[in-house]
Amino acid sequence: MWQKPDKAQQLGRERARLTTDLEGMDRAMNAVRDSLELLELADADSDESAARSIERDAERIEADVRKLEFQRMFHGEMDASSAFVDIQAGAGGTEAQDWANMLLRMYLKWGAARGFKCEVIDANGGEVAGIKSATIEVQGEYAYGWLRTETGVHRLVRKSPFD
Repeated sequence: MWQKPDKAQQLGRERARLTTDLEGMDRAMNAVRDSLELLELADADSDESAARSIERDAERIEADVRKLEFQRMFHGEMDASSAFVDIQAGAGGTEAQDWANMLLRMYLKWGAARGFKCEVIDANGGEVAGIKSATIEVQGEYAYGWLRTETGVHRLVRKSPFD
């Protein structure tokens, strides 16, 4: 630990994150147990107001569990940050440039649908259609987390409309 302080800090952060996750799961489990006990009492007494209260509690518990799942999915150090997406048309001329333009439009629409602010920072148009390259800034919470797996080559196989 003393010989590798960076590793110790990383492990400390991981431990704190896991502790927070476990506390959230414990709270959710306790809420479920409490609701089940209340449900048994309400059922025995035929208490409809208690049943409605349990229904509201169940909705709250479901929202809490979704939040926990979201936090587990985005646990990386940079996941909560904004992101940049760089699109480059590959070797393939007009067809590749058209595909790059389709990707640009898809990322912009995806970002807008998720509530992110998307701005095309740089774009170089293609000679006939599409784009040679483009860079998008995606601003918002967890933009990087959502986009971190969008790496590598994206391929399109189709009959070319340009032939």
